[in-house]
Amino acid sequence: MKKLYTMKEACTLLGVHPNTIRRWDKEGKIKVVRPEGGQRRIPEGEIERLLEKPSVVSPPSSPQPTFPKNGHLSIFLSYVFSYHRDDWELVKRATLIRDDYTCSKCGGKELLGVHHKDGTSRNDPDNLVTLCQKCHQEAHRAPPRVQKRRISPEVPISPEIPVQKPEKTIKEEIRPAPITPKIAEAPRHAILDALAPAGLAQRTVFGDLLSAAIVLKTFIPKDLASRARCPEALTKTFCERMSARGYLTSKNGSFELQVRVAR
Repeated sequence: MKKLYTMKEACTLLGVHPNTIRRWDKEGKIKVVRPEGGQRRIPEGEIERLLEKPSVVSPPSSPQPTFPKNGHLSIFLSYVFSYHRDDWELVKRATLIRDDYTCSKCGGKELLGVHHKDGTSRNDPDNLVTLCQKCHQEAHRAPPRVQKRRISPEVPISPEIPVQKPEKTIKEEIRPAPITPKIAEAPRHAILDALAPAGLAQRTVFGDLLSAAIVLKTFIPKDLASRARCPEALTKTFCERMSARGYLTSKNGSFELQVRVAR
């Protein structure tokens, strides 16, 4: 009987995020085992199949995670940007790996971050670049605005002509125009940051719940937990934090999504 690897070991061998293996499991792209209803275990044969290596895969000697190189890196990046653009932490990590943890402007390797070139939250590979803290600040610093001086042609001075003051009229009552409600919109990573998840695991669960809420629009916590396959306790916490920030409204135990999630 072949060995069963834990999620941490499998992620280290495959060079992927734990959330990726969870999604593969939901989509049927990988076979996992749950001994006695416990945590996911990945058979050794599945790891060999994904790595395309007929030899037996041995667990890594170093606890630091490794990522695929060359062709495997290309496949990894293509999968992240095709199916997980909304997961900012995963997209950010993939961009840093792609750029070899090096600032694209000065070549530095400390205090690195990922910058959106066009200033939007569009998570496309061509719109993301790795920058150090100094270069990142310079990229966000707007160039000084030069005010153009308008030169008016010379006009001959004419004698002052007395202007008659208009007669006083009764002021008409001005009614303000009706204000139409604006639909709130926020990027996915900003919403998850506002929920203040305690660690990457809770952020991943909140991300699954947010995806389910986008699909359902109106729901009760039990239905949301069932669709996202998350514990009801975390689902309740998610609903409370979303309601506290105005992203959800509650009525008779039912919640309705009030925010438009932008990519």
